[in-house]
Amino acid sequence: MSPSRPAASSADGVENSAVVKISEAGRARLTAEANTTESKSLAAYDTSQGSKALDIDDYFTPDPSRPLLSIPLLMPTQNNIDALSRHVSAKMPAFLAAHGIPAAPASISYDAYGQIQLPGDYAYAAQFRAALTDNPVLARQLSTVNALSSQMTEMNKALKFDAEYRAARSPSEIEAVIAKYRALLDGQTTPSVIALHFDGQGHLSVTADGKALAA
Repeated sequence: MSPSRPAASSADGVENSAVVKISEAGRARLTAEANTTESKSLAAYDTSQGSKALDIDDYFTPDPSRPLLSIPLLMPTQNNIDALSRHVSAKMPAFLAAHGIPAAPASISYDAYGQIQLPGDYAYAAQFRAALTDNPVLARQLSTVNALSSQMTEMNKALKFDAEYRAARSPSEIEAVIAKYRALLDGQTTPSVIALHFDGQGHLSVTADGKALAA
């Protein structure tokens, strides 16, 4: 413009959780998947211009010759989050191997300024950050998974209010719904905490407030 509950955050907002080592079998399988899909990397994404088949690596690669307004925006949908998560999952083993990083972080989050946050006990934090700097396309894809997940989660809160409000059949029911969502209507709710997780097979999953993200 997020299935088990992740470890509690420390005072500085950085999660303390163990690194996740991707098994050799997992690395081999996911790297093979990445190589297999390299020549057919098109996937359907929901955009501001409707459903489009996009090469998502090309989409996130800056092209000065491409007018900014011609680029369709990715919408905050479960389909987009899932498609982008699958793409990142396929790329992660090769990304780690190329930069000599033995293990993925157990989780990734972003602060209010959009800066990546890694677990405090992640031994390869410096290498991982440097590798993302060298791979801005993957860095943008990760931050976009986070952004889309956050947008969809907050949007779903408003949709729940709308559904309950429309279903109310009496003044008292309407008042009850408004009271239930008063903080949301007053703009006083705290955004859900989004976290990106990597399992031992290198698969990326997303949680919102510790719960598996779902549409």
